[in-house]
Amino acid sequence: CGGDNVSPVPAGAVKVTPGHSPADLVLAQAHGLPLLSVIGDDGTMCPPGGGWLQGVHRFVAREKVVAALAQRGLYRGTQDHAMMLPTCRYRCPLRVTLSGHVSP
Repeated sequence: CGGDNVSPVPAGAVKVTPGHSPADLVLAQAHGLPLLSVIGDDGTMCPPGGGWLQGVHRFVAREKVVAALAQRGLYRGTQDHAMMLPTCRYRCPLRVTLSGHVSP
């Protein structure tokens, strides 16, 4: 699918987060994947994040997703991980690309 640029998630799925990774942005663009915004500027979930979560704050949405997975017997636990995001100004090119704002 993406060769060396793809990191398989242990479940066998491939997670592509173009908003957090320049390599994933290149991969998404190469495959014509749409750039979706699932969390609004106010921290609530947008329709592409799941209609049943629309308008729910992201931290509450996380709890709801975990509860839904647990209810179905699909929740396998939580793991801490280091969050490494590139440092950039508020209107860095990546944010401009994802938000649709025109850089001044």
